Amino acid sequence: MSIWTSKGGAAALLCCAVLSGCVVPPGGGANSGAQPGRQAVLGGAVTLAAPPGYCIEPASRLEREDTAILLMGRCDGAADRAPAVLTGTVGAAGSGAGVDIAGGGPELAAFFRSERGRAALSRRGRARDVVLHEALGINGAFLLRLTDTGPGKGTPVQAQSWRAVLPLGGRLVSLTVAGTAAAPLDRAAGRKLIEAFVVATRAANRGTTAKSTATP
Repeated sequence: MSIWTSKGGAAALLCCAVLSGCVVPPGGGANSGAQPGRQAVLGGAVTLAAPPGYCIEPASRLEREDTAILLMGRCDGAADRAPAVLTGTVGAAGSGAGVDIAGGGPELAAFFRSERGRAALSRRGRARDVVLHEALGINGAFLLRLTDTGPGKGTPVQAQSWRAVLPLGGRLVSLTVAGTAAAPLDRAAGRKLIEAFVVATRAANRGTTAKSTATP
């Protein structure tokens, strides 16, 4: 069965669409009240975890209709880390069921290169705004590097970003990393940071990944 025609497919699109419009303050840093870079959401169903040197924006947490979204930025005092906008989105229960990251790479890449897939990645839902540069699988996640030329809301971030899609605990989780407009991340730095984001989040959910590959 195609993962994009299963019940997980719709949630995957919603996750990617929601992800695009979220930003943090101009400096890309978390404020002095920021929590550590790990936060359980949806009653502990999934834990989102930032890479070292990045912290959760405490006021950004939003949960509704069995989904969650959380923003992260550079921690205070972490001047050795690049200013960056990190976003984690968790889909509804069952949204990640049947999603085969390891075996579904070609299908995933084809979907996100399609007009429908690019529209799902766009801030404004417009395929013509998005150029997909790379689509590849890594251990337990699927990575996308793209440029979205559509204007975002709030504080500007760079047009190019890295996204990761991975199933955890039966839910589809989407992670995104972008630099700020004033301090954009280059390709290598962006990929390193998104991979660290994936590693941190997977490590925070050890014991839940087995559920994510179950067939509905």
